[in-house]
Amino acid sequence: MRSAVKLFLVLVTVIVILFAWITHQLNNPGIRTLCAVLVAATLVTFFIFNFLDYRDAKRKRRKRESQSGSERGAEAGKIKRSGGSFALKEKKSGLTWGGGNIKASEATRGTKRKFLGK
Repeated sequence: MRSAVKLFLVLVTVIVILFAWITHQLNNPGIRTLCAVLVAATLVTFFIFNFLDYRDAKRKRRKRESQSGSERGAEAGKIKRSGGSFALKEKKSGLTWGGGNIKASEATRGTKRKFLGK
């Protein structure tokens, strides 16, 4: 919602200034004041909304850190290992690539890198 309001203010400001420039009305003190007020309102709105976004992100970050901190305190002595850890799984049988950059048609077990294909 905030980004929509910011976009709307920018578009209105740009359209008013562009319209005033095209019609050569920028010398008119009323139009010049209107443009200045629109630019000031847009800048103030950007400042306020960015501050509110920063405050919300900070609050969410603190909440997330406090939740992960309480979980850490309960299980401080345990070592977490995912079920998909490579050290705990059996080695898969099949083709090993031997270092990368091998064309699939030339791939065999133990083959080293080939940069120039034949």
